[in-house]
Amino acid sequence: MRFKAEKLYDHFAPLYWVKYGRSADETHLVYLNMLLERVDPPGILLSAACGAGLHDGPLLEAGHSVVGIDQSAGMLERARERCPEVRYEKMGLQEIEFREAFDGATCIDAMEHVCPEDWPGILQSFREALKPGGVLYFTVDLGGDFVEESYERAKAMGLPVVFGEIADKVEEIYEQVQAREASMIPDELADSAVYHYHPSLEQVRTWLEQAGLAIEEEGTGSAFEDWYGYQHLIVRKR
Repeated sequence: MRFKAEKLYDHFAPLYWVKYGRSADETHLVYLNMLLERVDPPGILLSAACGAGLHDGPLLEAGHSVVGIDQSAGMLERARERCPEVRYEKMGLQEIEFREAFDGATCIDAMEHVCPEDWPGILQSFREALKPGGVLYFTVDLGGDFVEESYERAKAMGLPVVFGEIADKVEEIYEQVQAREASMIPDELADSAVYHYHPSLEQVRTWLEQAGLAIEEEGTGSAFEDWYGYQHLIVRKR
């Protein structure tokens, strides 16, 4: 599933800005500012799963140095074009090995592509990457009514899923989307070709507690009126 996600993001990276524009949405900016209020400049910030660097501009503008990581080489090319001042590295969330290197970190609209067994380790890696008292802003995709339907279909197919995983149509849709010309703008079908996992907020809070990360701010919001939304969380290393 990770391999497929990486290949699809590489495939559609050339048209990322055509689809999504060049500005972060209002809700994300509110929480980015909450993070920045907690980190005195000049600091060092980690932009994890940074994609094309959509959210890195505000971090730089606040007077911080930024390190961006992502598993998609194609998306990193777009990020370097947008924010040449950032040090970008090809690295998946599962490969984070920094130790007390950052005053703050972000992981925005990305954890939904992480399988449940990797969540605890990634949150622990964030904690270890932060300096004492460091803060992390990340989002949780809340899913919707389709989650239960997808789960039942996947179980009927014999897939080893847990509730919240969206994997029943990934193989089929991936082949359709991969066959498209890269010049086609990515759409909802392309998003369905990438694995998703929607944990309950109760489960996320349990994992945060186990990782030694304390919630300071949280709330729900999305830029899309017909979207079920994200939970935005600001957490601090205990």
